[in-house]
This record gives sequence, structure tokens and C-alpha cells, in this order.
Amino acid sequence: MKNIAYAGSFERLWLSEAEAENKLYNKLFCITFLLCNPAASIGFYLAGDPLFLTIIYTHCISGSLIAVLLLLHYKKVITGQQMSFLAQLMMIGFYAYLLAQPHRSYAQSCLNLTLGVIFTGLILRWPVRYALVSSLLSMILYPSAIYFFGEPSAFKMFFTEGGVFLLLAQFLFPFVMKVSVGKDKREFYYRYNLQEQNIELEKQKTIAENATKAKSDFLSMMSHEIRTPLNGIVGIVHIMMDEDQNQKNRNELLTTLKFSSDHLMAVVNDVLDFSKINSDHIQLDEFAFDPGLLFENLRKTFVPRAGEKKLDLIFDIDERLPSHIISDSVRLNQIITNLIHNAVKFTETGYVMFTVREVARDEKTVRLHFTVKDSGIGIPAEEQPTIFESFTQVRPQEEQENKGTGLGLAISKELLRLFKSDIHLESEPEKGSVFSFEIQFPYLEEKVAAKPAVREKIVTAIAYPQAKVLIADDNKINVTLATMLLKRKNILFEVAQNGKEAYELFLQGGFNLILMDLRMPVMDGFESTALIRKIDQRIPIIALTASALESEKDRVHASGFTGYLAKPFIPEDFYAYIFPFLGVQTAKVS
Repeated sequence: MKNIAYAGSFERLWLSEAEAENKLYNKLFCITFLLCNPAASIGFYLAGDPLFLTIIYTHCISGSLIAVLLLLHYKKVITGQQMSFLAQLMMIGFYAYLLAQPHRSYAQSCLNLTLGVIFTGLILRWPVRYALVSSLLSMILYPSAIYFFGEPSAFKMFFTEGGVFLLLAQFLFPFVMKVSVGKDKREFYYRYNLQEQNIELEKQKTIAENATKAKSDFLSMMSHEIRTPLNGIVGIVHIMMDEDQNQKNRNELLTTLKFSSDHLMAVVNDVLDFSKINSDHIQLDEFAFDPGLLFENLRKTFVPRAGEKKLDLIFDIDERLPSHIISDSVRLNQIITNLIHNAVKFTETGYVMFTVREVARDEKTVRLHFTVKDSGIGIPAEEQPTIFESFTQVRPQEEQENKGTGLGLAISKELLRLFKSDIHLESEPEKGSVFSFEIQFPYLEEKVAAKPAVREKIVTAIAYPQAKVLIADDNKINVTLATMLLKRKNILFEVAQNGKEAYELFLQGGFNLILMDLRMPVMDGFESTALIRKIDQRIPIIALTASALESEKDRVHASGFTGYLAKPFIPEDFYAYIFPFLGVQTAKVS
């Protein structure tokens, strides 16, 4: 169907092109016969042919009719091709009439008509059907007019004095026209295709340029965002190593170090989250939770930052909310956190207000309207359509202190798509911004054992079994971190530098858990795990890797690993993950 549409479009373009290119020649054809037909009768006059008067009168009438056709074409009643074709048909009729008149000789008439056919073939580009109609009509009318209306000897005289050449020229005329039109059409087809290819190349060039610019912007943004916290981390570590610090200074440096590492972690998580959402690797994990508790935890999270900037942090929550709603509280929390974080970041004085209102409810679902409003710098109208694009911020050059990954709003918009919702913005420069969205949730009014909306933190281990852990990793920093965390809990361990060493140590026995890096020299974690699984199907083997891609996780689960822990990780996450495999009983608080 697409090819048919393309062919139809090309044919229309070709007809339009042919009409435009041959407009002048169609006019020239009509004007030539308008002037040359009467002039051709002079030859009959000089030869003393009595047919002269009939010819001149006939050509005057035909010339008048050609003038009418020229006027109709000028008025755009008929096209140029239609004009020349109608003029030709009309003149065939007049020529047939003249050939039926008494002739002394047909030589001059046949010569004139043959030259006319040649001239028509050279100057015009008709559709083949026009040429075919013209030739058939000429080949039928000319001999018929002479045979039925001329003198008895005229028919034979016509053929002996040039009629054969005239009819042959008429017979060849459609073939000549087909070849000429075909040549022109092929040339146009090549030009048309070349133009189409040029347009497509221009599009691809634009796409490539935009992609290059996006890549450059991304690298520039990521360079700033990653190098800034790294600078803090590297600098503070060197200061702590080079100088004797009192406890107060050391604590300040550690606080800054933690802030820089948390910021770096947030950058990496933003990029990974955005990549996962765009790859459709994120699905909502729905469970019942208390919305009031979620919003209160959110408020407590932003109180310190708002207090630092002396902003009024207002949480206006509808008191009619259901006791529990069913949805993904983690992703909902992420959306709201991004919006409030941006509001606080871009507001220097005034307030940040988070509002939740119930707008509709039936027996099973409730629709909530969320609003984050601030009195910050606002967003110019021309920049509003782009702020939800990845790696885009408002006036990044002017607000250097407020720079970030530029992914928060893009992630929020994509997450809202999973909630079958969209985000709306109202803003004016220097007057603040209002971000809003609505989501429809299933709800429950009875009390349920809700899944915690925030991560639980391990406080202490109540009982330690005689556990021993095998650590397989070639990176000294990763080994140091893992061993220090195990030493804190008095858990025994052995270290292997590669997968082969890990397998050999495993054969010695006595291990309750294996922490296996995936990328190692000599033998990687996948090969080592495959060998271990041939001997022991039950020992827990946890994959440790810096990759957080879904494809990597799928390969890990398919390769015999028990679990998967992505680097970097914080101590609480590390303990929470390995303790169940070691049989450690833990006490937890939210």
C-alpha cells in the first residue's frame, strides 16, 4: 500500500513537472501553426494553384480557433498539453478537408504535413495516448477524405507524391513520443530520487548533529557532576592523610566526604533510573501503604535543607485521605522528592508548599491531586517545553550553584507515565512555579500490615553464628571495604584475587557464603561459579558488580548465583543482604 501511494505521488509530481517544463513549448506549437499555416499557403499562390484561396480561408478559420484555445489556456481553463492536443485534432480535421479538394500535386501538401509531424515530435512531450490518438486520426482521415471526397485519380496521386512518407511519419510518431517522454520521465525520476535522498540525508544529518550535541551536553554535565564530588572526596582524603586533625575537624571532613559521596551516588542512580525507564525495565511494585505516613516522612526529609535556607516548608495534606492506598510508594516518593528537591533548590526566599487534595472517589478508587508550589526563580515561557527533557536545566549558566544531573524532572515525567498520569507546569520568572499531577489509586479503609515505605536500617546483630565468608575480588579497594565490614561483626573471611583462587579455596571447605566479583583476571566470576555449582548447589553465592543493568542481572540469575548486590553499597545494605544467608538474627528500626 505504501508503494502504491508513493507511485501515485510520483506520477502526480511528474505530470506537474511535465506541464511546467513544456508550458512554453505548448504555446510555441500553437503560435507556430497560427502563423505558419497561412504563410505556407504562399507556396500554392506562387505555383498558381487554384487551391490557394481555399487554403488561405481555411487557415484563417483554424488560426482563429487556435487563438481561442490560447485564450482558454491563458484563463487556466485548459492546461498547456490539452491546448496543443486540441489544436492538433482540430488541424487534422482541416487538413483532411484540404486534402479532399482538387489538387494539381500532393507533393507540397505531403511535405508540409510531414514537416509538421516532425516539428510536433521535436517540440512537444505529450502522453503517449495523445500521440496515439493524433496518429490514428491522421492515418484514417487523410486517405479516407481523399478516397471518398476527392477526384478518382487523387487517391493514387496522394500516395505516389509523398503520402507514404506522411503516413509512415504518423505511424512512427507515437513511438518517438514514447521514447522522448520515457527519457524525460527517467531523468525526472533520478532527480526526484536524488532530491528525496538529499532531504533524508539532511534529516539524518540534523538527527546526528542533535545527537552529537546531546552527547556533548551530557558529557559536559556528567563531567561537572561527577568530578565535583570526586574533587571533594579526593581532596578531603588527602587532607586527612597529610595532616593531624582534631576530632572536630575530622568530623567536619567526614561529613563533607559523606555529602560528596552521596551526591556522586545520586548522580549515578539518576542516570541508571532514566536508562531503565527508557528501556521499559521498570514496573510498578504495588502494595498497601499509609499515605499520611509517607508524606510525613517526606516532610522530615526536607526540614533540614529548608531550615538552612530559611524557607517556609508547608505540607497541606487533605484530612479525608484513605487510611491506605495501593500503589508503588517508592516510585511515588521518588516523584514527589524530585519536585520538592527542585523547588527548595531554586527558591532562595519565601516558601515551598506541597499540597495533596482528594478530587474524586468511588467504591474502589480515589483520585488525588498533588501540587508542589514555590516562590522561587520561576521558569521563562520559552524554556518550559524543554525542562522535562533529559539533562536540561533552567539557566544552568546563571545558576551554577544549583546545577545537578538535569534528570529529576525527566525521571518524574517518565515515572508518572507508569502511573498513567502526566505532569503540568505553571510558572512566571521571579514569581515561582507550580508543578501538579493527578493519580487514581485503589484504596483500603481497614488497617493492613503495610510494606514499609522507607528502607529499614539494621541496628545490631543479636547473635552471630560461626560463619565464614569467601571474598573473590581483584580490586584492593573493594576487598578492603568488604573485609572491614566483616571485621566489624567479627565474621571470619578468606580473600581470593581471581575466580581460579576462589574455586581452589572453596575446595578446602568451611565457607558459609561466597561474595563473587564478576570481572576478574585468570578466571571470571561466571566461570568460577559454574565450577562451584558442579560440586555444591546449595552454598549461597552473591554476585558483586558495578553494573546495574537488567541484562547483567538476568545473566547472573541464569548462571547459578544466589543473589546480586550492586556496587557501590552502604554498610546497612551490605549487612541487610548477607545476614540472612549467614543465619544472623537482626533487630531493625525504620
